[in-house]
Amino acid sequence: MKKKLIILLALIIPGYLNGQQNNSLDFSKIEHFIKEAIEKEETPSVAIAVAKDGMIIYQNAFGYADIENKIEANSSTAYQLASITKPITATAVMILNHQKIIDIYSQAEKYMDPLQFKATETNPSDVKIINLLNHTSGLGTYFQLNYADEPFEGDDFKTAFNKYGKLFYPVGRICEYSNLGYGLLDYIISNQSGKSYAQFLQTEIFNPLGMNNSFVNNPDNPGLSVAKKYDKNLKLLPEIINNTTGAGNVYSSIQDLIKFGMFHLISQENDILSPKEVDLMHNYIDPDVIYPYYDSTYYGLGWYFKNDDGYRIVWHEGGMMGASTMLKLIPDENIAIAVMLNTSNQAFSRAITDQLSSIVLPGYNPKPTNEIANYKQHTADTSLYGTWKGTMSVEGLDIPCTLHINSDGTIMMEYLDYTYKSYFTNDNPIPNKSILLNGMINKNSFIGMYPGNLPSEDIRQEMSQFMSLKLFKDNNNMTGTIVALAAADREYYAYPFYIKLEKQ
Repeated sequence: MKKKLIILLALIIPGYLNGQQNNSLDFSKIEHFIKEAIEKEETPSVAIAVAKDGMIIYQNAFGYADIENKIEANSSTAYQLASITKPITATAVMILNHQKIIDIYSQAEKYMDPLQFKATETNPSDVKIINLLNHTSGLGTYFQLNYADEPFEGDDFKTAFNKYGKLFYPVGRICEYSNLGYGLLDYIISNQSGKSYAQFLQTEIFNPLGMNNSFVNNPDNPGLSVAKKYDKNLKLLPEIINNTTGAGNVYSSIQDLIKFGMFHLISQENDILSPKEVDLMHNYIDPDVIYPYYDSTYYGLGWYFKNDDGYRIVWHEGGMMGASTMLKLIPDENIAIAVMLNTSNQAFSRAITDQLSSIVLPGYNPKPTNEIANYKQHTADTSLYGTWKGTMSVEGLDIPCTLHINSDGTIMMEYLDYTYKSYFTNDNPIPNKSILLNGMINKNSFIGMYPGNLPSEDIRQEMSQFMSLKLFKDNNNMTGTIVALAAADREYYAYPFYIKLEKQ
């Protein structure tokens, strides 16, 4: 407890520098940039902070946390972190590992009873906790958001996992970002610690680090200032319910988030995590894994990392309806940068982060973030050309499908459509064809998207759908997911379904 108190003091005392600046650095341009964006109604508010060498050297907030009631954002205002929740969840898992309550190299199913994986491409016993941490378990892309002003009730986590907790890819072969995997980690944290996920974060992370304005889902303190969420037109959003808590449901203030970032830069021994354990989170690479997203980027244990213009950076961002966030570390320079918005505008949060990076490190020019930077047009791999036949598995129904990848650059998906029913077809499925757009390849990862539909009870059939194809190529076979996405102004879901194709 004494060591925890030392860390607490080391991180909280710099927090009292709110509003003060390092006089050798000029933040006026970024302040103007943010204020101009707020005037143009690109975002309701922005909160930012920069720390270096264990000190918060700049911290500020702009705009309204609550437009309707003219409540201004400040350094204590809590924002939903969205996917920056993941490094916090990963830190909690590493604390359990540090306390020898779990072993990150042990089988995940050892800790998740009564939940079980559903096997398709891998043996469930092969999935370790570390595979969940670095998105290599084989689980697919998933999210489900429900809105309080709409009469739709979503699944709780257990129900969702029993539906979609399938191992779509070979374990340890491809890094496929999975909210469901981090939802499972928060379930494991609760299962093994004897505390709720929220209670564990409070006692093991928030309290020791002095993160007094941080919470999960709902604040315990009714007087806490929480930023309301707004859509891209700055229209107030209702309460949004997300069933993968450990993937996106932590709220935090800018002064708290920068403290969390500072903790991940510490070099001294402590009772929370050792520097060696933190270093593992920032540097873990599985040499057998394809890391297809971003530009020469790896996903460690809850963090992205790469080399950027001569600097090694560690970061995570978050984005959802009503929230855009960024936490960036430059470990060799002992720098942490945090950005929060209460609307969805990741391009803007990235731009702010890049400008802050260049201010605190003159001469550093961050490369623009591009999720598909390493992908090429599918024509770069002629072994894809031809006809691939197989099935899509949707709730017990195997649907025949054919993917035509043509040498002229066109791609066509053919399948039986069970969602179109009429008197003339006697309710039988009809053949359907869709042009697949943006077919791209990165090593053995093939992606594309087409307008279509699937006969799932979870898919809202009153909306149009897009199908995101994510396949892993292994010689003459491709396996993976078709992810159903609602084509709507609001984000509703990403539901993964298994697909297996063989080249003819």
